[in-house]
Amino acid sequence: MMNSKAIILATILGISTPAIIDVAIPNQAVAVQKFDYPAGEFRDKDWSVTLSFGNNVYYYYGENLNNNSNINLSGAVASGNKQRQVYTWNNNGLKYQVTWRPSDPNFIRVEVIRPNGKVILNRLLRSAIN
Repeated sequence: MMNSKAIILATILGISTPAIIDVAIPNQAVAVQKFDYPAGEFRDKDWSVTLSFGNNVYYYYGENLNNNSNINLSGAVASGNKQRQVYTWNNNGLKYQVTWRPSDPNFIRVEVIRPNGKVILNRLLRSAIN
């Protein structure tokens, strides 16, 4: 009788463990690992955004080239799909969003969105390498 209870318990734990692991892994880590995320510096005449990944965290460094103001953010949440990937950083309700298409790897779209949904920045930036 003890053996059948142990087998049933082991079976239940074996079935439920993967579900617990999936829930426990942060969305940002799972999502970023699924994608070939953009990295490096992207810019236009007014803005520079540098994206990097380290220690299972995705980083955003943005700079206004006209007045040298800047922001560092970490811990993006990834969404979208393999064709159109979206990375969002939240800074006290202000969302910094990068959209990237791997089929056009030299460009990212950067948007800054207020908590009310109003877009206050919408720029297409080109890779600084190319």
